[in-house]
Amino acid sequence: MAVAIILLVVSILAFVSKQYELFSTSLSISSEGVSFYLKQFSKFYGLIGATITLIVAYYGIERLKAAERANYDKVKLDRYADWRLVTDIRIDLIKDENPLFRREFYKIRYQLFEVLYPDFSISDQAHLTLLFNKYFKNDIVSFENNNKNQQRMGGIYRSSTHHYFGEDLLFVFLGSLSGKNYDTVNEDFLQLYIDNLSSERLVNAETYLIVQERYFGREF
Repeated sequence: MAVAIILLVVSILAFVSKQYELFSTSLSISSEGVSFYLKQFSKFYGLIGATITLIVAYYGIERLKAAERANYDKVKLDRYADWRLVTDIRIDLIKDENPLFRREFYKIRYQLFEVLYPDFSISDQAHLTLLFNKYFKNDIVSFENNNKNQQRMGGIYRSSTHHYFGEDLLFVFLGSLSGKNYDTVNEDFLQLYIDNLSSERLVNAETYLIVQERYFGREF
């Protein structure tokens, strides 16, 4: 575009200069006068033609870029609609056990989409940790404590690696990714989840089994 602007300025200056020169010449309003007038600009035809060509080409390229951007945006919006539907279906399956999670996930869903698009995959442990720390880390304790299974069991854990909501979070988040993740992403995700549980949670296998008996031998 800079070249076109320079050529346009030069063309205008040349036109004004030649026009000023012709003003000092007596021209007759006749076919001969008009012909003479036009001939004075003949040497600038190449310059003017090049300027027009560059300007037309520039705006043609800009229109093409605009069309490509519009198409890209449409594809992206369509992909978001698809991904949103997938997460909605998965959230609906667990929403009754943890209403808080649904509300909080909806707040960050588009942000997650922006960082996951277009690959929808997690390349390595560092990538997973970055996403986990940014979008989930600060809410893990709240998600866990608001899980109904955890509440039914009085917040008691059978072991230090036991959790109530980690699998559900994995089901919604990692389960919605259509790309190829690295091999141990599920295990690493659950470990990050466990590492961020409250350090003050009650871990007691015997008490857990006693409470569990109240729910017909059901294991949470």
